[in-house]
Amino acid sequence: MMEDYEDLFSDPLPLPPPPLARGLQERLDELRSVGCCRKIAWSKMGCIAYISTDGKELHLATLLHHKKKGIWDLHLHTDPTLVDHIMRTFKGRELAHLSWNPSGSELLVADIYGRLAICTIVIAMNRLTVSKTWNDPDNYMNSLVGLFWLNVKKVVPLYRSAVRQDGQWNYAVTQQETKGPYNPWATKSPLSAMVIVSRGGSVRLVYQGPDNSWHDVRHEIDDFATTNELLTHAALCPDRGDSLLLAVHTTGKQLRLYRATIDWQQPAGKEPASSEPKISFQHLETIDDCCPMLDYTTQNQETYTLPSSEAQLSHIELLAQAADPRSKESASPTILATFSYLPNQYSVSGVHELPYTILSRWVMRNVESTLHSVFGSLTSKKSSSPVRLKESAALVRLQDVRIDHVAIDIQQVLLSNAIAVAYSDGSVDLRDRFIMQSMATDEGMDKVTSLIQVGFGFQATDPCLHVALSPNTCVKAFFGHEHEPKMVNAQLVNRDIDIQHNIFTEKATAAFVLHNATAGFNNNNNDDLLLTMQDYMTHLPPDESLAQRNKMEQDFLRDLYRTLNVNLDQSTDPQSDKLLRYPMLQRCLSLQAALGNRSDKVPRSVISKVAWVMMNLRMIALTFAFAFAKSGSAPEGSSELSKPEIMQAMIGLARWSMTLTDYIVDQLFELKRCIEPDQGFEMNVIWERIRATRSPALLLLLTSTARTFLRYNCRGLRGLSTLSSTHLDQQHPHSHPSALLAPSHALSEIFASAHLPPRALESLFLETDSLVKHAYAAAQPTISEQRQQVLEREMLVSGEVPEVLWGVVERVLGKGGLLERVGEREGVSEGELFFGGFEELGLDEDLRTREWWARRTVDEVRKIVLRKKPTDGEEMGSGEWKGTLKLRTCLRCGAVMEDLLPSKGASGWVMSLQRTCFCGGFWMV
Repeated sequence: MMEDYEDLFSDPLPLPPPPLARGLQERLDELRSVGCCRKIAWSKMGCIAYISTDGKELHLATLLHHKKKGIWDLHLHTDPTLVDHIMRTFKGRELAHLSWNPSGSELLVADIYGRLAICTIVIAMNRLTVSKTWNDPDNYMNSLVGLFWLNVKKVVPLYRSAVRQDGQWNYAVTQQETKGPYNPWATKSPLSAMVIVSRGGSVRLVYQGPDNSWHDVRHEIDDFATTNELLTHAALCPDRGDSLLLAVHTTGKQLRLYRATIDWQQPAGKEPASSEPKISFQHLETIDDCCPMLDYTTQNQETYTLPSSEAQLSHIELLAQAADPRSKESASPTILATFSYLPNQYSVSGVHELPYTILSRWVMRNVESTLHSVFGSLTSKKSSSPVRLKESAALVRLQDVRIDHVAIDIQQVLLSNAIAVAYSDGSVDLRDRFIMQSMATDEGMDKVTSLIQVGFGFQATDPCLHVALSPNTCVKAFFGHEHEPKMVNAQLVNRDIDIQHNIFTEKATAAFVLHNATAGFNNNNNDDLLLTMQDYMTHLPPDESLAQRNKMEQDFLRDLYRTLNVNLDQSTDPQSDKLLRYPMLQRCLSLQAALGNRSDKVPRSVISKVAWVMMNLRMIALTFAFAFAKSGSAPEGSSELSKPEIMQAMIGLARWSMTLTDYIVDQLFELKRCIEPDQGFEMNVIWERIRATRSPALLLLLTSTARTFLRYNCRGLRGLSTLSSTHLDQQHPHSHPSALLAPSHALSEIFASAHLPPRALESLFLETDSLVKHAYAAAQPTISEQRQQVLEREMLVSGEVPEVLWGVVERVLGKGGLLERVGEREGVSEGELFFGGFEELGLDEDLRTREWWARRTVDEVRKIVLRKKPTDGEEMGSGEWKGTLKLRTCLRCGAVMEDLLPSKGASGWVMSLQRTCFCGGFWMV
């Protein structure tokens, strides 16, 4: 009987392979026929463009943080008016390819006939304007098979690793200069240029001239005589001497390598000459049979043999020469070809095959040739040294790599130091470009190189056909046969990892610092990193999540400020101008504010409030600096404030600034009242009150960077007060009195209703400065200058005042202290301050503040109420709720402002300051 059962269950039939993704065969056919068919692209600025599955529609999407829920999602901008003007240029023809320029501000859209449209982002991420179109006739020979945007000349910092030494992570940075050729007129402004290769073998140089207008020239690579020599794929990369390497693949399975040189016909920086740029080509090498190897070894050391005709080319990439971190030598330029194989699922042979992908590589080597020694005897002068000929290039083949998945996309990431391979099952594999092996998790405790090495990755999700990776390679947007794209962020691949272990959390924190530092110096949008970090924090163990989250936030911010060289110590030698213009400060403050602002249900942390106030103060300080500067369009000797529209713009900023300083003084009096006169000064009582109320007032006063901003703004407020009084007292000689009268009246009322005038506030901050300087000086040499910088950074990151400044707190809040003297001198009423309205600031979480914001739409950049919803029994006023307002919304913090497009004659600095939110986030409309 048992023998019968053994016969029944022995030699089981092989299970059939899992079903393929719907539309995968069609997608592979498209990838094999033409090299440029990307249907979704993600710019460095954060905008996602994608083409519908039928190719008839273009859509936009962005990452959006929902302030109320505290979550991120992929927001699809479905308003057809956003892209209708782009679609009209193609007259209903099928779209084929999308590509963003290196900065992420310009989008190239191409149809199946190679017709082009270049679109530019205008202030909001989902608003594109058409900069240039080319209406070429319908011809498949013009279809795009290769495209390369020229780099902008700059030095790019790259943070390669973090190493733990003496309990501290040290972040190693290398400088990497982008390689030419460059647009010669991009010396003062970032002008774009690109090289496009068509199916018929023509190369097209599209570039911007010094007047920002677009031009193009065309040249032929070779004289293609037969249809077997039509191109299917092409790739380009920078090479030595500001030239380009060009690899093309033909329908006859030839792989050809060329060197392309661009002659711009004029010196860099000069006006364009009458003649057009020219492109010359030098043929380097040809491989007649571009196919996978017949025998190759997988990463598991298994040997395979297959017919070369099974797998067909689907992608080709050219990897530029780069420094290999494992050795002192540079890796040579490499051609990477991807071959994919999809078995017949309906085969009647009974043999179930699995799909696979093969990565084939050819490295370019320079070969030095010499003449045979016999040729030396033919000359009259005998020479023992061989005659050397000109160097030539040769392609040396490396071992192929087989992957048991179908690759649908290949992207160069991490400044071309890694290759991201996306598969049809939704997984993404990052591979080292030098050895082409997966960047696997490293369990070492003292070195971190990336999120992938720590243990993050993209596992198989829904089947997909089109994929785009975020600017920092930690979020992917994808869609399959269905139309709408989805979003997935990198997560821990191995869920068995003990994330409660402090060492692993420290490694993850160091990896986030590495990526954010690189993103900061390369102007990459880092919303994807913020999303991934916040998602990781939500998966911390519930019993210790709050403590671990707070520690991770503080460790992250502490290392990020240090790595980006943000000097937070302004107590000894304040440099407000450098502080205002250093963009890394805004990036760090933005992350600090966002990490501590989780949702409407969770109170914002103190350090988040401090960062939020500091970003607003920085924006207002920049506005004051530009407003008081001499204007080229104003009468001689006048500032921008001689313009009525500029004076009008100062009203909201002045009111908000005066409200903030009143709030700080009120909160300081509140802390002062907590001190029992008979018990003396106790710092613990102050801390308990701050923790209970989450008030940022004391930290804003003691943190030197925030105090510098406050003092700088007080100077601006004092100037506005004087100027408004001047306009009211006498006619201004260079303006119309009636135009300046209304804003001057409004500003005078603001300063008159304030509890402390700007002069007294400036005195308060200056005297606090003096107290802090004396406290640090008295602590020397115990507290060195370097230690002082650490204490200032720690105060901003942890929200705790260092012990060396406890005496300053007592001299400010104690009996007969600075606060009391200023209040008596200016006649400040604590009662009036206590019942004053500070809801506009949004710093409190009480019911009154929430109701105030629920009933109003506030322009949080210009600090004005745009509309107000009346309460029961209240009639509609001039700022009625009815009607429509064109608004911009910040994708990160959710702040809104009125959507004001640039007008003729408007000051350029005004629009420049309003291009992004005060937090540095980008807008959507």
